[in-house]
Amino acid sequence: FVEDRRPMTYLYATCTAEKDGRRETNWYSRSLRGGPDFYSAELIDRLAAEAVKRTMLLFEAVTPPAGEMPVVLAPATSGILLHEAMGHGFEADFNRKGISIFSSMMGRKIAPEFVTIVDSGLESANRGALAVDDEGTPGRRTVLVENGVLVSYLHDRISAKHYGVERTGNGRREDFRSPPIPRMRVTLMEPGPHGPDEIVGSVRKGLYAIDFSNGEVNIGAGDYSFYVKTGFLIEDGKLTSPVKDVNMIGNGPDSLGKVDMVGGDFELDGGTWTCGKDGQGVPVGLGLPTIRVAAITVGGVRS
Repeated sequence: FVEDRRPMTYLYATCTAEKDGRRETNWYSRSLRGGPDFYSAELIDRLAAEAVKRTMLLFEAVTPPAGEMPVVLAPATSGILLHEAMGHGFEADFNRKGISIFSSMMGRKIAPEFVTIVDSGLESANRGALAVDDEGTPGRRTVLVENGVLVSYLHDRISAKHYGVERTGNGRREDFRSPPIPRMRVTLMEPGPHGPDEIVGSVRKGLYAIDFSNGEVNIGAGDYSFYVKTGFLIEDGKLTSPVKDVNMIGNGPDSLGKVDMVGGDFELDGGTWTCGKDGQGVPVGLGLPTIRVAAITVGGVRS
């Protein structure tokens, strides 16, 4: 028998503002594995201030021109793109069944050598952390992509037996009524050799994405579409106007291969992420340094 205590709490702030007859809405949230001590006055003030700030930015926002352009992903929250567009493709059941585009790529180079992607159950107090998974396997750190090479999938008991490898501690279920299946825990990209200012400064015309909503992913092909809820234009190496009404459209493996700069400013996000798969929802975490993807299709206004 194994036992794991998993307290969980979260706080979510939504702000709606009206200016000159126009309304905008945005939000901000924080979560962790913990109890009531989480709810400090400092946290509550921070949530309120950030929700208001992100909402008011939308009154100044512009819709960028449509087309393919460099995209810089901000640290922490934009790791949801890593989770959705790439992470699901690393789950072993999708590969065992030949669904994932990564099913034939084990041992192959899929990203530049300064890209290392990890899924971990050891991130203390993070929403996705696990001391043991739901099959009793101890939490561990699993390297998925090492120096650009795909080296592991995320395994539960069934897939580990199928591939003849050790379980990675990713057998997770929503509750006692659901079967364990391979799921992510805390998925992150490790820091790289570039400075965040260097990354932004390298872009003449592009997009800086901070937060997303309403994402859709085709696990098989890896195609994705995300709505950018908070972001800025990059013009001549500087952040300028905030943006709105913009989608990012791409392919996970293609975007991973086009990551050409990775910052040293890694941040673990503390948001309220819940991942859905096969009708089950489980809490997850994610993290990212500032990274640059050389080209992603941005859906905005046709120029």
